Amino acid sequence: MKKVSLPVCCIFFLIFSALSIAQEIPYRLDDIIITAERIATPLGQAPANISIITKDDIEDSGARTIIDIFEIEPGLITSNLLGSPKRAQIDIRGYGEVAPQNVLFLVDGRRINSIDLSGTDLSQIPIEMVERVEIYRGPVSVLFGDNAAAGVVNIILRKGDGKPKATLGVTAGSYELYQPQISVSGKQGTVSYFALATGLDTSGYRHNNDLHSKDVLGNFVFEPLRNISIGLKAGFHKDQYGLPGALYESSLRKNLIDRKDSIYPFDHSKTEDNFIDAEAAVKVGTAGVFSVGASYRNRNNTGNFHFTGGFSENKQKLETFSLTPKLVLDKDIFGFKNSIILGWDYYKYPTTVDVNGTSSFGPSRTITDIDRSDNAFYVNDRFYPVKNLLLEAGYRIQKVTYSVDHNDFINPVVSLSSDIHQEKEAYRFSANYLFGKQGDIFVTYARGFRFPVTDEFVVPGYCLFGFCQPTIVNSNLNAQTTNEIDVGFRYSPANYFGGTVTFFQAKNKNEIYYNPILYENMNYDRTKRTGVEASLFVRPFESFLATINYSYIKAIFDGGIFDGNVVPFVPKNKLGIKISYTAFDNFTFNLMGVARSNCYVISDQKNQQPKLAGYTTYDTSVVWRKKAFTVLFAIKNLTGKKYNEYGVYSSFAKDVGLYPSPRRQFFFTIQYAFGG
Repeated sequence: MKKVSLPVCCIFFLIFSALSIAQEIPYRLDDIIITAERIATPLGQAPANISIITKDDIEDSGARTIIDIFEIEPGLITSNLLGSPKRAQIDIRGYGEVAPQNVLFLVDGRRINSIDLSGTDLSQIPIEMVERVEIYRGPVSVLFGDNAAAGVVNIILRKGDGKPKATLGVTAGSYELYQPQISVSGKQGTVSYFALATGLDTSGYRHNNDLHSKDVLGNFVFEPLRNISIGLKAGFHKDQYGLPGALYESSLRKNLIDRKDSIYPFDHSKTEDNFIDAEAAVKVGTAGVFSVGASYRNRNNTGNFHFTGGFSENKQKLETFSLTPKLVLDKDIFGFKNSIILGWDYYKYPTTVDVNGTSSFGPSRTITDIDRSDNAFYVNDRFYPVKNLLLEAGYRIQKVTYSVDHNDFINPVVSLSSDIHQEKEAYRFSANYLFGKQGDIFVTYARGFRFPVTDEFVVPGYCLFGFCQPTIVNSNLNAQTTNEIDVGFRYSPANYFGGTVTFFQAKNKNEIYYNPILYENMNYDRTKRTGVEASLFVRPFESFLATINYSYIKAIFDGGIFDGNVVPFVPKNKLGIKISYTAFDNFTFNLMGVARSNCYVISDQKNQQPKLAGYTTYDTSVVWRKKAFTVLFAIKNLTGKKYNEYGVYSSFAKDVGLYPSPRRQFFFTIQYAFGG
């Protein structure tokens, strides 16, 4: 499918609206969310387009990985280099190739974005550990700071409850996939616990596309007194995987290579990632809560890359230290309801990158130490001047320091040291009017930002045609700012159906991008994104549910040498439809279709290369539950469609590199719970 028009979307809306003549659908404005305010807040009071995906939604949909649950969401574009969660990424509202640096990922409020270009590793979050996912669209840098320019995805982990229970499960599927898992959970007195251990082995769709991983995660809560709560989370992740690389479009078109081939059959990488996260909360009288969070993360990654005439081994060690105290006060002012949040976020990221290799120019060895520190203060106030009107204002100031110490052991003369300081402010103003319990309308104006990641500041050296460029620190690279206005409407009349419509326009200054001609990261003058996101949920009778999501995003360069051109890797149209039917109270049948239009490939700012073709895919699943048993059978890409989610233009090869997506895949899961 190359184009999805707005009239087509409206026809679907009218058809399914006509069916809404019976009972209730699961669209509730009183659902409690965390991400919108960094405290528990009803959905109807949140001044943004927010989606909530619950554990039941995940189980009923037949999703097997985190990335699966985002595919149908409006305003979100998923892309996957490897056909597995390891290199999957999510774009919110059309940021294209730099989406991983503009979307912030949280696990129970803990940042999991890397400070380099590697993005967020979603493979480290087994879907069986997820209680709920909240998707906030639009800038929310006031509350969360860096990376939250386009939006935030907050993954809430499961907690133990009730009597002790153990669950055993196993998944098998296409491409030799095998995934066992065991979990234990429960609550005894003042202690609750949920722990999960799982592994994953698969050969992958393409050659040198294997993935082998192990994960252990635990979530523990201790409440020694009624006013005190202590939470502790810990995780261990280890993996190794192949890197098949891109395939040139011209070679695929001439049938010189197959979609499953790899031009880098020996490239591979491995990761070990561990974290511990603690938070203590104390109620202060009847009006407030004071909490302090602290976390530590240690990630080690090694990648081996081969090329004509040489190889390179890259080792990276990243540590993260954080301290996040916060005070929440619910105190009326002059008789009007008021809530204020005051907080301080401190993060420190010492990183070491060791690159050792050889080429036709001889051996090379560099070690780069990069130490990044973030300090931020924020305040957010919510005020009710009248019963149904909520006004909100927030402010944040964040300072970032980069210290770079680069040592070249072959050419010591090009070693360097540098310190860089940057500072940005964010703010948010919003008004939200509630129509009782049926709906609300909101308008929000917000400024967000994102700072350069370490890989963008430090430009690695290279040799080409006898000319060698030493490693440099690009101190001229500026932080990016985003100014966005959102107008949204949520409505659920008579509880027969529910829907949302949100219009937005975002204007960016100094958006950071990679210039493939100059081999360095630079700032655009200006970019602009305009769009609409619409959702409709219909349940004409109790056992049937239809969901229709549509989004339109126009992302363009708004000045500079590319003025008027379309931002690459941003499809204008996306349509998602999901139908679920439950029979005999324990069988759930799902059919999901996702269509997205074509787009320019990455690094084609001139809009001169062939577009990445649009496509339509269908997934289906059957879930059966009987007391302690759960059985799932799922098929992804039901029709076996040939398509590519990811494409990059190479100015050196004068060709487009494609990452072919898997064709039809089968999955079978069985679980059994003991106790509980």
